This record gives sequence, C-alpha cells and structure tokens, in this order.
Amino acid sequence: MTTITIGIVAHVDAGKTSLTERILYETNVIKEIGRVDSGNTQTDSMELERQRGITIKASVVSFFIDDVKVNVIDTPGHADFIAEVERSFRVLDGAILVISAVEGVQAQTKILMRTLQKLNIPTILFVNKIDRSGANTEKVMKQIKEVLSNEAFPFYSVL
Repeated sequence: MTTITIGIVAHVDAGKTSLTERILYETNVIKEIGRVDSGNTQTDSMELERQRGITIKASVVSFFIDDVKVNVIDTPGHADFIAEVERSFRVLDGAILVISAVEGVQAQTKILMRTLQKLNIPTILFVNKIDRSGANTEKVMKQIKEVLSNEAFPFYSVL
C-alpha cells in the first residue's frame, strides 16, 4: 500500500482548516463541511482550539483514494506554534501552502515557503478566500511571483 502525507500550511486565518474540511467533503470522508466559527471541524478537536477558532496542535486525517492512503495534516498558522508546524515537515511528501486573497503573502508565508523549498518538499500554492470582500487575486499572484516563486502560474476551478 502506498501512503502520501500532505501538509496544509499557512499564516493564521488563511483558511487551512476550512480547506481541510473541503478536501474531506470532496473525498466523501464527511457528509457535511464543518466551520471553524461553529467549532465543528474534524481537525480542531481541542476545546481551546474550538473556543479561539485557531489550530494549536497539528491534526492528521486519513482517507483512501483507490489503494493509496492519504494523510492530510492540518497545521497551526499562528507564529507562536511554528515548532508544531516544523515537526510536521519531517513526514511530508508534499504541502499545500494556503494564501489568503484578502491578506496576500504574509511574513509567515515567506518563512514557510523558504523552509519548504530548503527541505525540497513539493508545494502547491493555493489562493483561498477569492470570494471575500477585499480579495485581489491579481495582486496576490503578483506578490507570489515576486516574493515566493516566479514559476507560479494560476489555474482555476469553480466547485
């Protein structure tokens, strides 16, 4: 059996846990998408996480796609919990670096990208919150190309 471990990483409030919920929903692991503000997500299980609406401990959820076991690690975004994120890097086969279309590339985003590159972890850059007021995907794509990777290119899918 093949196992793939993917980390969801980003600055705080970029939407890591919400993306994890969507992945679990689209792979039929859950029947209903949980919401961070409702405190009913699969990966924020500690009471303090639910109260504060942030991830404190990295959480793993697993599912199968055919004969491949996929582990998704939802990591904290707050800089105070960076050690928790760094521990997760040791087991990753790939990462999804989430960037908010409203806030754009943040200091934490740069640190995470540099670390992922240094460790040669294949990374997908995922621009989230494109439907929010204040979102500016063109500006964010420009930031990504200038600050993170000039090899990045956009592709779009509407669910």
